[in-house]
Amino acid sequence: MVDVANVFLSAEAYARLKAAKKEGESFSEVIIEHIPQEIDWNEFLGSCKEINAKKLYAEIKKERER
Repeated sequence: MVDVANVFLSAEAYARLKAAKKEGESFSEVIIEHIPQEIDWNEFLGSCKEINAKKLYAEIKKERER
């Protein structure tokens, strides 16, 4: 069985995702193609200097393991 999750996107995010989608391609395929599996959290968070990327990643990893 494939794990499935609902996500909520802003209208702008949805429009961008839809524009990147090719005929016959699923939204999941678009995301997998364009989002790297291993994310550099420091790069991803960019200008959010008040966020500790390593701590955030550790929290996410801990939640995924639960």
